[in-house]
Amino acid sequence: MIDSLVAFTNELSRYIIPVLLVGIPFYGLAVKKVKVYESFVEGAKDGFTIAVRIIPYLVAILVAIGMFRASGALDILLTLLSPFLNAVGFPPENLPLALMRPLSGSGSLGLLTDLIDQHGPNSLISKIGATMFGSTETTFYVLAVYFGSVGIRRSRHALAAGLIADFVGIISAVYICRFLFGISPISAETIKNNDLVNIQELDSTILVDLKYTTTDNFMNMDLYGDLETCYLRKNPAEMLLRANKYLKETNPELNLLIYDGLRPRSIQRKLWNALDEVPETERTQYVADPEKGSIHNYGAAVDLTLAHENGSPLDMGTKYDHFGELAFPALEDSLFSIGVLTLAHIENRKILRNVMTKAGFSTISSEWWHFNAYSYQDIQTKYNIIE
Repeated sequence: MIDSLVAFTNELSRYIIPVLLVGIPFYGLAVKKVKVYESFVEGAKDGFTIAVRIIPYLVAILVAIGMFRASGALDILLTLLSPFLNAVGFPPENLPLALMRPLSGSGSLGLLTDLIDQHGPNSLISKIGATMFGSTETTFYVLAVYFGSVGIRRSRHALAAGLIADFVGIISAVYICRFLFGISPISAETIKNNDLVNIQELDSTILVDLKYTTTDNFMNMDLYGDLETCYLRKNPAEMLLRANKYLKETNPELNLLIYDGLRPRSIQRKLWNALDEVPETERTQYVADPEKGSIHNYGAAVDLTLAHENGSPLDMGTKYDHFGELAFPALEDSLFSIGVLTLAHIENRKILRNVMTKAGFSTISSEWWHFNAYSYQDIQTKYNIIE
């Protein structure tokens, strides 16, 4: 039901701006009998005059914002409030935008752009930021600039009303987005009780782009909600660090880029059910039966590729999650002989396989990106499945 609501909202949003652009002038002409063009020109004249008058107020508020950001006060406040924000489910990454939004439209837009660049447009953090940006107002900016330009000195209750409205918009953006787009399937308790480690806390040169936190996957759905961290069991994580060390020794210009690590069995069921039209005997080539469990579900498998220092992945001949023979490591030579894969594709895959297998990982027959730390038989004696 939620997925249908999101799809309907996305489809509806495509038509809102065109309808407003056409509907408002039409309403003025046909219903109100207003000379729309003449009114627009007259308003533009007044707008130019007002723009000149508000320049002093604009300079004052922008200088104040610049001092606030440059002084480091924002970073200090974020550090102090992060434990509390995490406890109540408010992403700390969205706090700077929440604080900046009542002050400056351009400043908050810059912060929103940074969030999207850093976390991706499909991440929960970016969705919260975009919703927050659209549901709040630059209250201090409006009071300082527009009230000042028309000579209003006493704003009375306008400031309190504006800030209350902003607060409601900010809080609503967080919890409505979390409700619509999901929360992390891996809880803090699960992490603590299962000896899970954050890969990037161990080695920040390993890049992470969890594909199931975005819609860039075969299901075209965000399955992980606000999960943007790759977790593995401690021993597989240490093996991955060794693989990265081997990579840096042979190809220092390259980085490991993780697409998936620990995948709870609840997510495995969704992947399995998404392929319900594929016979089960064929389906298991691409997705493990959740009743049996995938090594991902134990936190001991990783899907990854190689990337340049700027984060762009190397061309491996297929995208991640490609279902077909092009992704089969065992068929690379024959696919090369018929011109489907290039020598560069195969060489890139071999670099990845060499460092991963040297570190102790094993491959599977149908996915060039998938590596297991243990066999299925061994994993059952070492760990429990994470639900």
